[in-house]
Amino acid sequence: MGEVWKAMGETSDRIKQKVPRPVTYLKAVINFDEETKHDKLDKLIVKVFPPFVVACAVFTIFLVIHLENYSFLGIVFGICLGFVLGFTVLGAACVILSDRGVISGKYVIPAVIVIPALAAALLYLGGSNIGFNEFIVKYFDIIGKNMDLASILVGVYSITLMVFFVAYGVVSVIVGYFRSYFYRVLRSLESPSETRKNHIPEWLFQIPDIIDVGSVELDPDVDDERFNTGLFLSTAFSLFLLGVVICSYIFINPLFLQVLPFEEMLLIGMLLSLFISPLVIPWSIVKSIGAKVTSDAPRDFYLWKGMRGRLYQGFFTITFFMMLLTLSVYLGMDFSRIAVTYVGYVAFMGVLSIITSFVYVNTYYTGFKNGIIKSYIRSKEK
Repeated sequence: MGEVWKAMGETSDRIKQKVPRPVTYLKAVINFDEETKHDKLDKLIVKVFPPFVVACAVFTIFLVIHLENYSFLGIVFGICLGFVLGFTVLGAACVILSDRGVISGKYVIPAVIVIPALAAALLYLGGSNIGFNEFIVKYFDIIGKNMDLASILVGVYSITLMVFFVAYGVVSVIVGYFRSYFYRVLRSLESPSETRKNHIPEWLFQIPDIIDVGSVELDPDVDDERFNTGLFLSTAFSLFLLGVVICSYIFINPLFLQVLPFEEMLLIGMLLSLFISPLVIPWSIVKSIGAKVTSDAPRDFYLWKGMRGRLYQGFFTITFFMMLLTLSVYLGMDFSRIAVTYVGYVAFMGVLSIITSFVYVNTYYTGFKNGIIKSYIRSKEK
C-alpha cells in the first residue's frame, strides 16, 4: 500500500511540474493596475544609473590622485572606496524613495540602534584582546582616534550605516534593471533558435542543447503578505559563503600576505564584499518566480538552477583556497596572522550578509517578484 501512495505522490509531483499556474490566477493575486513607489524608483534608477556610474568613475580618479598611491592595490582601493561612497549616497536616497517593508520601521530602527551599540560594548570590554578595535577606530571613527567606548561606538555605527545604505543602493539597481528588462530575456527564450540574434540567454541559464524550448512558464511562490524567513536565511547564507570564497584570494594569497598590512587587506576585502549581491539575488528571484522552460522532455527545466550554476562557477576558487593556504604555510607565513585576518573578515561578512538579505527580503522582494511577473504577462498579451 505504501508503494501505491508513493507512486501517486510522484505522479502528483509530475503533474505539478507540467501544469503552471494560469494567468488568470496570477492576475487575481497580483494587482496589475497598481503603480507602487518601487515602479517610480525603477524608472528613476534606470534613468540616473548610467550618469551615476560616470560620476563615480570621475570621483574615483580624483580619489586615486589625492591618495597618491598608484600601485595596483592602491588603484583597487581607490575604486572600491569611490564606488562605496557613491552607492552610500544612492542608497540613502533609495531608503526614502522605496516602499515600506514587510516589517515595520518601528521595529527595524530600534534594532539598527541597539544591536550595533551592544556589539561596540562587547568590543570595548574585550579591550586589547580583540585586535579589531584599532582597525575600527583607525578607518571608521569619523570624529576622533581614541580607543575609548565613544570612538568604537562611532566606528561600529559607521560600518553599520555604510553596509545598510550600500545594500539599499546595490539592491535598488538590481531590482530596477531586472524589473524593467528581465521579461525580455524570458521572452527571447521562446524565439526559434535559428532566428535568435544571439544565444546569451541560453548560455546564462545553461539550457542543454537537447532541449527544444517550447515556452517559458511562471509558477511563483505565494508569500506576499509575510516576511519570507526561508528566503532571508538562504540569501544570507549564499552571500556569506560566496564572500568568504571570493576574498580568499586576498587573505590567503602569499603575495598579498607579504606586501599588504593586515588592516589594508581587511579593508579592501570589506569594500569588495559590499558588491557581491549581484551574484546571488538574480538567480534567487528567478527561483521565486518559478520560471521554467517547457518542452517535449518529460520534466521541465527550471531556469534558476542553470543561472545559479553559471554565476557560481567561481566556486572553483575553493580549490585555490586550499592550495594557497598550503602554499602560505609552506612559505613560512604567520598562520596566526592569517587566522586573525579571516576571523575579522568572517565577522564582517556575517553582518553584511544579514543586513543585505534583510533589506532585500523585507523591502524589495515582493515588489521585485510581482514586477517581473506583471511585465512578463503583459508582454505575452501584446
